[in-house]
Amino acid sequence: MRPLEGIRVVDLTHAVSGPTCTLMLAQLGADVVKIEPPERGDDFRDYTEHGGLAKMSIPFAAINAGKRSVALDLKSDEGRAALDALVMRGDVLVENFRPGVLARLGFSNDRLRALNPRLVIAAISGFGQSGPLRDWGAYDHIAQAMSGMAMMEARSGEPRKIGIPVIDSFSGYLAVIGILAALRTRDATGNGGDVDIAMLDAALKLMATNLAVESFTGVAPAGTGNRGYRLVATAEYYPTAKGWIALGANHQHQVEALWHVLGRADLINDPRFATHPARVEHYDALRALIVELLSSEYAVDLEARLTQAGIPAAMLRDVGQAARHPHIVDRGLIVRADVPGADRDIAVVGPGFTIDASTEPWQVPTIGQHTAEVLAELGLAPWG
Repeated sequence: MRPLEGIRVVDLTHAVSGPTCTLMLAQLGADVVKIEPPERGDDFRDYTEHGGLAKMSIPFAAINAGKRSVALDLKSDEGRAALDALVMRGDVLVENFRPGVLARLGFSNDRLRALNPRLVIAAISGFGQSGPLRDWGAYDHIAQAMSGMAMMEARSGEPRKIGIPVIDSFSGYLAVIGILAALRTRDATGNGGDVDIAMLDAALKLMATNLAVESFTGVAPAGTGNRGYRLVATAEYYPTAKGWIALGANHQHQVEALWHVLGRADLINDPRFATHPARVEHYDALRALIVELLSSEYAVDLEARLTQAGIPAAMLRDVGQAARHPHIVDRGLIVRADVPGADRDIAVVGPGFTIDASTEPWQVPTIGQHTAEVLAELGLAPWG
């Protein structure tokens, strides 16, 4: 039995943050019923086309596999009646509209709670269900800008976006944590609860250590690029004669081991590099020296020698190389999903931790693929 087996999720989400949440709930065993507008479907279906697959973008497929799709027009009497029935039989409802949209459709939290007092309602939005900015819209890069994250990534004074939907995704994961906590409370009290997840809050949660530093010093931390937290050249990315290598010699014993691996044990006693403060002070000289020492190395060979010596290190890989690494294969992180209309399946990332998650092939739903099936379960006659 998987952890959330027997839990039904009414999924009113779209784009990235909400579907990321409901994907993980499905991977934990919940029955996720995804509600989509007829014909149009989730807008993310049209994010981009791969191989001519209309209404089936691969990014959409990656975060919606394993769900059941029901096409409902929530402005029609039939659509509202079907959603009522789902809510009454559901355990969790997840939505990521702007605050107030669901209420204007006739499904305020009070009405949802009247239909099902045990319902857990999770709402993901840009700025939350309360506060002066609650009505603002947001995308991932808007939250990056508002939170200070973009300035942390600045290069030569120019703010930079992080190139993946990091806040969208993390907001979805925070929603899962909140939902699980609310379900635990429901088990104890018999009552459902509300979970309010804001993308801006999620961004600041990611930057908790930076926020703490600012609160203590009064100075907003500047971006450090590849230097990272420790600000030393022995924990950066470097080119080699073939490929790039990430060094992770942060602590004294790791730095000394690094010099041994590179055949320069004499540097252990070099006063410029002998201690952490000295290495920070002489950063430019130290980095130039490491560049020279690595210029004749191959990244793949260096990775093996460094890790054998107990130094955290990794050759830089692209996402495909990472996914096919024997370690990732052994961990079972990647599962497969069938894509309707495609001549091949796709890789879908599992929950990200080892628990009794299914490794069977998953199916990405077409718009309304399960409408008749779910209506029958609810005792409703099909329409249209």
